[in-house]
Amino acid sequence: MNSIRLASWIIVVLLGTPALSTASSMVMIPEGPFTMGKGNQPPNGPERRLFLKPFLIDQSEVTHEDFQKQFPDHQFRKGAARHPITKVTWHQAKAYCEKAGGRLPTGAEWEKAARGDRGFIYPWGDYKPKKRPHPFYSGVVKKNAGSNKQDVSTYGIHDMAGSVWEWTADAKGQLKIIRGGLWNLHLDFEYSKAFEKATIPPGERLSFLGFRCVYSMD
Repeated sequence: MNSIRLASWIIVVLLGTPALSTASSMVMIPEGPFTMGKGNQPPNGPERRLFLKPFLIDQSEVTHEDFQKQFPDHQFRKGAARHPITKVTWHQAKAYCEKAGGRLPTGAEWEKAARGDRGFIYPWGDYKPKKRPHPFYSGVVKKNAGSNKQDVSTYGIHDMAGSVWEWTADAKGQLKIIRGGLWNLHLDFEYSKAFEKATIPPGERLSFLGFRCVYSMD
């Protein structure tokens, strides 16, 4: 990975910035085409090339500490401040992002941030790691957001294959589409490809489901 190129995309947003009030670092995803989907058949197909305008996305998942800054009544156990927040509904995640000056990502935005413009299978490339992921990097045994140095996309986005599943703005009927996540399929990266997705009712509060935000640049 070209560290100079990557560093130029990382934008650290200071607390108190009026337009974007969030505690997280953000990364700019550049304008251009990318490959979305895989194969020709649902649920992951059809594979196609899409063009997206540039946008900012949280480098890591929203944490308890981040969430509490927007909603002071939020409580969490000692030592979990930097763990990904979970057990939040789609509506709560949406409200947080909007209050922070952003929104939930579309499926296309999430997938481009995870796969890069070359359409990798996993955030880091096309190869499946031989070593099985440690339970610390699952959604059940929580660890600080962004601490898995292997699970990083070519744009520098963390935890898009492991950690928790994430709400998106997309829907299928009355269900919301979620992305990422690993824990509930036997801690095997075979079940955590960056183009895969699942559906969940928007009112669910699950221990393996969190979110991150995106921010438009126009």
